[in-house]
Amino acid sequence: MTIRRSPIAPLLVAAFLALGAAPPDWKTPNKDWAKGPVKWIMTDDEEKDWKKLHTDEERAAFAKLFWEKRDPTPGTPENEYEAIFWKKVEEADKSFTSKANSGCITDMGRVFLILGPPANKPLTDIRGRTLWHYEPNEVTGIKEKFDLTFAQGMTSSLLLDRKRLEDYVKAHPETLGIGWKIPGPAVAEGAPEVPVGPTRKPEEDLTPESQRQIPILQDLLAKGSGPTDVSFQASFDYYAAVDGTTLAAITVEAPRDAAHGSGDVALHPFARLEPAADGKPVNLTGDLPFVPAALAESPPGSFVYQARHNLPPGSYKIAIVVEDKVVPGQKGTLVRTIEVPDFRNKAELQMSSVALLSGFNHLDAGLGPDEKERGAGPYVLGSFRLVPRAAAALSKDEALNFYCQFYNPTPDPSTGKPSLESTVTFFYRQDDGTWKRYRPPLVRTLNGQVDLYSIALKDLLAPNQKLPAEFKMAMQIVDKVGGKELKREIPFSVR
Repeated sequence: MTIRRSPIAPLLVAAFLALGAAPPDWKTPNKDWAKGPVKWIMTDDEEKDWKKLHTDEERAAFAKLFWEKRDPTPGTPENEYEAIFWKKVEEADKSFTSKANSGCITDMGRVFLILGPPANKPLTDIRGRTLWHYEPNEVTGIKEKFDLTFAQGMTSSLLLDRKRLEDYVKAHPETLGIGWKIPGPAVAEGAPEVPVGPTRKPEEDLTPESQRQIPILQDLLAKGSGPTDVSFQASFDYYAAVDGTTLAAITVEAPRDAAHGSGDVALHPFARLEPAADGKPVNLTGDLPFVPAALAESPPGSFVYQARHNLPPGSYKIAIVVEDKVVPGQKGTLVRTIEVPDFRNKAELQMSSVALLSGFNHLDAGLGPDEKERGAGPYVLGSFRLVPRAAAALSKDEALNFYCQFYNPTPDPSTGKPSLESTVTFFYRQDDGTWKRYRPPLVRTLNGQVDLYSIALKDLLAPNQKLPAEFKMAMQIVDKVGGKELKREIPFSVR
């Protein structure tokens, strides 16, 4: 079968624009409420109960209970599921509206509301049928790998795999909001133990290229600053390692236009760390000391590079150079003092850095040659590939993703597993410089000692939010068995 790629395109111009009519008010529980998009998430029993109602008062009470059953955070002012559902209705109307129906009432709208967008860009075969492919994903909540096929009907695309969808929904009631969890649940693969960072101390690079770079770094450290021809930012994330050292992940992010259209190979980062106390300097030098991330995993408009090394805890002075390989002599530089944390105290509740991510995914069994030690390769920790962002500036169309690990929680005597509760509160920086709480706190029970979370900014931001804007994410982690807690604040901006 011949396949060609196509976008999730709007099928036709919006019906209401074409006909000059106002869109239906699907939110008000009147007699036509169950003919709107909520019909896709009604259970069979709810549909039967709805048909027994005769007054708007009865329908309003039904709708109130309907949404309460789907509220992932009962007792808080906002029902996150309901809010996200209506935003998805708006998106479906923009993308799938036909001459006959609002987009949310079409078959594509139905699938979009229940399952979300497909994992990949849809494909169109030679017969004009559109294929939506879904993959298991901890963030979207999809549990199985499957495809759904649509064929063009008289007014909109028709779902051919209706029974496949119905069988999946029947087996997974969360698709109808029953037991639904906020996007980006904590993922720890059910393991009570946190994946400890590997020991990564590569042999020192003695190539001529490395010998050329080391004096440049030594001179930069001696002077304290250097050229700024190439703009870049760096971030430093730290994790406990199996040998008692600390795994340091150094991420460099540079704008793509700094490469003059030549791709990530046009920029070449290298670095040197010198301990404040006695110890041997670490050179991250050579032909490829920092590994570039795939463009699809990187922030829009940026290249991302990472190097990792296990370091004894303590203070270090680091010099980073990013050379422009297109324009000879052009480079960017950075000199900074970093404090590498000590995770060796097993009696203390501790946590790793909170890494802001531009991309992440779950690794399959076929690992690359540099990842055979389950986490020894760049960007890899445990069973996840994590691509950090060095610049905490996000586009409104992105998702806020973060990852962190927790060490030494007290196990529950009855289960042998820890009981950690995470509370995340977002704050907005007002014009006068003060911080105002932006959303109700998000309280979650973590499954294990790893927290990987993702939420689309379009679901976090208020519809009338002015941009650019500064935010901070306040995290509180409570060990419910040991009675201890940790707090962190992570600033970020949205443009």
